[in-house]
Amino acid sequence: MAASIIDSNVFQGIFTTDAMRQVWSDENRTQKYLDIEAALARVQGRLGLIPQEAADEIVRHCRLDEIDMARLREQTERIGYPVLGVVSQLNALCRDGLGEYCHWGATTQDITDTALVLQIREALALVDAELAAIADALARLARAHRLTPMIGRSNLQQAIPVTFGYKMAGLLSAVLRHRERLAQLGPRVLVGEFAGAAGTLASLDPAGYLGQSGVMVDRVLALADRQPRASFTSSSSVS
Repeated sequence: MAASIIDSNVFQGIFTTDAMRQVWSDENRTQKYLDIEAALARVQGRLGLIPQEAADEIVRHCRLDEIDMARLREQTERIGYPVLGVVSQLNALCRDGLGEYCHWGATTQDITDTALVLQIREALALVDAELAAIADALARLARAHRLTPMIGRSNLQQAIPVTFGYKMAGLLSAVLRHRERLAQLGPRVLVGEFAGAAGTLASLDPAGYLGQSGVMVDRVLALADRQPRASFTSSSSVS
């Protein structure tokens, strides 16, 4: 039985889309945790912070289909947050104790916040795609009806004539401004986090800043072929 309108199979489509629902699903969030753990292992392996053998083994298991989601629910209910459950499962999947290097030098908030930003990135791309489609439709209507007369209105009354194309052009201008705002949003919002416990990067000494920037760059390079354009910026993120 549905507990809310969002959970209802009948009503949920009124408030969101299947694509947006997937962005915020447990499965996608968990995969983002795994993506970041894989990026962390790859970078730390290259920097010599963890054995390369361990890095390869960790990356090999950063797959959603290897995570027991029912068990993750139990772990999350017991602990209060899901990252530790993901890390403990990932650790257990690795052979010969190599999983002990998983999450090396990181803290839960690093993974949680960066995963959230990756989800926001996907969500904003969906919104922008919808706005682009609306803009295209409005542009076609504006061109097709640039000379189609209609009654203008002022103070809730009929006023001088305008054209339907003119009305559509006005709406188009607003939608284009919204797309511009979304583009400007990226550098301010799409900021990853990696600073370790207490935010000092001391756990990654002497390669703390290299590890921080490396994780952010790794995530964007790995996503480049399957993510819409967007950027991460700031000292703890990537462009």
